[in-house]
Order: sequence, then C-alpha cells, then structure tokens
Amino acid sequence: MYTDLFQALLNRENARGHPILSALAYAFCPTAARWWLAGADPIPPFDPVWQSLQDLSSGGTLLEHLKRYGFEDLTEEIKTYVQEVQAYRSQHPVQAPETLPLFRGGKLPVARRFGSQNAINNLGGDWRNLFVYVRTWAFLCQDWRSGMGIERNTDHSVSIEKVALTLNFTRLPVQFGALVWRVSVGQVTEIRIGVLVQRGEQDQLRLCLLDRCSPPGKKPWPNRPTVFALDRDNGEAQHFEQALPERDLERTVQSLSTLAKEGPYPPLNALRQSSTCRNCGYHSLCFEKHFISQYALSL
Repeated sequence: MYTDLFQALLNRENARGHPILSALAYAFCPTAARWWLAGADPIPPFDPVWQSLQDLSSGGTLLEHLKRYGFEDLTEEIKTYVQEVQAYRSQHPVQAPETLPLFRGGKLPVARRFGSQNAINNLGGDWRNLFVYVRTWAFLCQDWRSGMGIERNTDHSVSIEKVALTLNFTRLPVQFGALVWRVSVGQVTEIRIGVLVQRGEQDQLRLCLLDRCSPPGKKPWPNRPTVFALDRDNGEAQHFEQALPERDLERTVQSLSTLAKEGPYPPLNALRQSSTCRNCGYHSLCFEKHFISQYALSL
C-alpha cells in the first residue's frame, strides 16, 4: 500500500499539481496521476499497518487502543495470538515465520466475529485487520528497530511525522508522512527514516526524495537522516540503496511531472501488477467506472 502517497495527495496543505507529487503519482501509476490532476480525490483503503503505527506513536498501550476500537471482549484472543507468534518464532528462527502457511494462529471464529462486528468495522471492516494491527505493534516495529541497528536498551522514540520534500526548482515543499526514529547515541540524536515497502522493493523516486527531506519549519535535522526500506510483511529493514544518481533527481521529477500534466495515462499497474490496484485510492474510478476498458478502446 502507498498510504503515505495517498495521504499526501489528500493533504490540503499540498498544492494540487505540485511537480513533486505529480511525479510521485505518475511513477506510481499514470492513471492515478490523471485522476488527481483532474480534481478527483483518492479514497485509500484502510491500512492496518499504518493505523497501528499511528496509534503506537500517539501514546498508550496496545490493549488501550484496541479497547478504544471496541475489542475489549477479545482481549484473551489477542493475548493468545501474541503468545502464539512468540512461541512460533522461538521454534522457527527465520524471518517472520508466522507469515508461513503452517502457522495456524491469528484466526477468529465466526461467532466471535459476529459479536465484535462494530469493532471490526472501526478497524476497516475486515476481521483480519485486527491481527495485522496487533502484529505490527507487537512484532514488526521491533523487527524494523532491530534491522536498523537500534539496540533494545538504546534510548529511542518512533513517530509518524510530516516531513518536507523539496527540490531546488520548486520553493513550495510537499508535506509527506514518514516513520521517524530518534535514537540517542551519546550526546547526539541520530535520525532514521523508515519507508514502508512491499516485498522489499525499493521504489527509487519516493526513497530518493525522502533521503533528502527536512523537518517542517526552519530548524534542520541534527544530522542527515539515514533512510531504510521497511518491509511491511516480513519486518525486514534494508538500508536505502540509491540507484538514481543525485544529479538526475530534479530532471527526473520535472520530466515525470510534465508527463503527468500532458499524458499519456496508461493504466500500468492494471496491466503489470493488478494486486496494486486493489490497494489504490482510485480503484473505484478505474474499475467500477470502467475507465480502463474505455482507455483500451481509445488506444
């Protein structure tokens, strides 16, 4: 899911048509860029990973937040799931073994789902989101911390923050959500920025821009942040490996922004990786309005 991108597109502080956002949207999918520039707001699907991280960074305990959603009657099931994952990890020393088909935890009987439907609706309407939410809080966040080299006993904090994406040719920054770890190392505070990715794929444009982001306002980072790609499924944290040369970044953004304004707008995700479309904020416009088939007929 590209929740950070869709939230940036919905952020009224960001100008519609901003070249950075136009380029990011076009790189994600030209059709999505067309809808955004035409004035359509995305309707991103509920993202339990992102929601868990937002709640984690806001304070409070896991159970407190789950009770706020209405899951107070499932406290024992939640505790059992956490214990099952812990036990399975101790027996299978591989990365995120609970994602393997042989793991039988994380199930909610139909009768229990029926009795908790209001709470399930509060968490996106799918009972499976409950276990994704819990797993992100209890395990993935710790996996990422460890993968970034942050020791458990090191003084650190994590939050979802708006950072500023800027380039020399455009003065107006873009507000973009990112995971920010602040790590105390002696008298220095180091900044680690995490970007959620799927299957370890590092999309160069988004990570390149975040690699040179700045905090909102005029006060700079205490030191240049280190950027990590955080796999939202298996919890791996990989240091950003930049393939796009720094000298080409601005030219790339300008070129993609021009394409976003002038076209063409092929539905690339639908043609090459339709699973991405299911998590796109413009899924309804493309599929329920049959835009893709209309576009194909016009080619």
